[in-house]
This record gives sequence, structure tokens and C-alpha cells, in this order.
Amino acid sequence: MRLRFALAALAACSISAPAFAQPTQPPAKKDDHAAMHAEHMKQMQHGKDAKANAWKELDAYHGLMMATWHPAKDKNDMAPTRGMIGNMVTSAKAVATSKAPTACQKPELQKAQAGLVGETEKVAALVASKADDTALKTAMKALHDAFEVLEEGCNTGMKH
Repeated sequence: MRLRFALAALAACSISAPAFAQPTQPPAKKDDHAAMHAEHMKQMQHGKDAKANAWKELDAYHGLMMATWHPAKDKNDMAPTRGMIGNMVTSAKAVATSKAPTACQKPELQKAQAGLVGETEKVAALVASKADDTALKTAMKALHDAFEVLEEGCNTGMKH
């Protein structure tokens, strides 16, 4: 089920909008991250969030982050992290080597972009060493915080 969610989140980044209009939902409450993410993905599919949609590599990484960090944070469920960390490392490398949109080409954001690989690899090393869930969750929190510097600094429209 979690893998299906992650794949759906990644696929949502590249699916084009249907020709017909979708019914609108009321805006998400600021503290309801899942609803905010759903609204964000809907806007991206309909072309209303051009800034976030302009960096497909970061959007793909965001999908993986959502599928791993939120189960860890909300339910202490580290299985998604353990199962998807290889994909996260690959995706972090794609972010690091991709050309950031102009709005994201600031020194502090370029540093965050380059550092995403190392932070993701730290989590991968813990998974490989079969670290306990507490250590892994702490590392995922640090990775999420590092990711947010890049995401929020690029003004993608998603607030965690």
C-alpha cells in the first residue's frame, strides 16, 4: 500500500491535466499537511503552480520524502524509509546534478542542493547498518529539515 502511494505521488508529478475541469476543494488548514500536499499536487497537475512544477527532480524527491518522512513522523513507521532509501539516494543525486530554476540559484540554495545527497546517504548508511528506529527517525528528521531549506527557499508553494 505504501509503495503504491509513493508511486502514485511520483506519477502525479508527471501526469498532464485532463481536458475537463476538476471540482475545487476548500483550501487546506495550515496544520493539515496531507491535505496541503493533495492541494499542491492538484495545482501542479492543472498548471497553477509553475514554480514548483519547474523543477521536476525536486518534485520527484518531494514525493519520496512525503512517502517516507510522514509515516515516520506520524506513526513511527520506518518501513517506508527502509524500503525506499535507495530510490531517495538516486533521486537526491538527480536533484544535485539538475539545473535549478532561476529563482533557486542562490548560494544558500545551491549549498542545500549539493548537500541533499550527503544527508540522504547518511540515512542510507543507517538503513544498511540496520540501525534502530529511533536513530533512523532522528536522521530522517535531519534530512527532512535539510530538504525543507531547499524546498521553501525555492518557494515551491508547499509548506510543511
